[in-house]
Amino acid sequence: MKTAAALFTTMLFVACGEETPVEIQSSAESQAVSVLGLQTEIGLELGDSNYVFGVIQDLDFTSDGNLAVLDTGKKVVKVYSPQGEFLGVFGGAGEAPGEFLNPRGIACLSDGRIAVTDPFSGEVELFTGDLQYSETFTGFTSRAPFVITAAGNGFAGELGSMNRDAGIVTTTVSLWDLESDSSIMFSEVENSFSPEFILQRIMKPESAMCADEENIYYAAPATENYTVSVYPVDGSTPYELSYPDYAPVEKTAEDLEADIQAYEYRMQGMAAGGRGSRLAGITYNPTENYYATGSIGIDSLGNLWVQRGWEPDPTFDLFPPGATEPAETVTVNPELHLGDFTFVVTPHGIAAFNSNPEDFPRVLVLSLQ
Repeated sequence: MKTAAALFTTMLFVACGEETPVEIQSSAESQAVSVLGLQTEIGLELGDSNYVFGVIQDLDFTSDGNLAVLDTGKKVVKVYSPQGEFLGVFGGAGEAPGEFLNPRGIACLSDGRIAVTDPFSGEVELFTGDLQYSETFTGFTSRAPFVITAAGNGFAGELGSMNRDAGIVTTTVSLWDLESDSSIMFSEVENSFSPEFILQRIMKPESAMCADEENIYYAAPATENYTVSVYPVDGSTPYELSYPDYAPVEKTAEDLEADIQAYEYRMQGMAAGGRGSRLAGITYNPTENYYATGSIGIDSLGNLWVQRGWEPDPTFDLFPPGATEPAETVTVNPELHLGDFTFVVTPHGIAAFNSNPEDFPRVLVLSLQ
């Protein structure tokens, strides 16, 4: 992942100037286009440790608009105001309550609590709004979810499990209600276990999830279909959102080569950690087409944002509440160079981060210009 290079000796807050929207032509009808610009930048290469990140894995906005940033490198969560003021930190490496082994996702719940999923410990750790440890949730069949999102009185997530004896890998999408201590499973997909399947799964991006009061929205990585599955929390019939006349887009030679390099880097890291021996000798063939979708999220007006996976510059389709096709497009100021960033869109704010930057990790708070 890349970001515009800059050196900082103090916290830098940059306000972006007005940009002229550029009309985007697509296979759908021409749509209104808005532009996201930079509001606040949080992060330093060197200096105050409160602003120096290890590896930013995920972030979310709290109900009062602050940012909770999951630093899986340092195994902590740091909290900032929308203006970038450091407000506190919690977590730490370990196996005690409130500590993490390898945290992967964060969700700020409607009651003010913050949930952090730690898949390999099989736990979701819960913290109060004032950043104190609250409780540990362990109601999973195997590992905890890698991906979670706040939903209702709890959180939704994608859960993976493996039955080696049966040779089956199962992926489910479920909702865990913390108030009633119950769960609802919305979908279940089974695949045959093989080293080739596991390798492809490792190299895929994570699924995208978000939720509002009525629905869970889920987008699994796919190259052939632009699809967001919608699961009503009341148990009524699920349905899908799609992009009109979508056709897969072939990757450039440069991007295919980048995929191979990412694979080699990943295998080197696994080997250094004593893992990956079962994948030795397996040929990796990157997907020939771009993934159809990327990040998804819901804004303060209830619009669902779906990132186009094939666009080199971040571009989002906006689905109004109840719509099954997009009505508007949002792009990002191209001067920011955020093609490799992960975006988080919530009713309380929009932000982007890069877990593997060329210079140093930082968080960008964005807003519509």
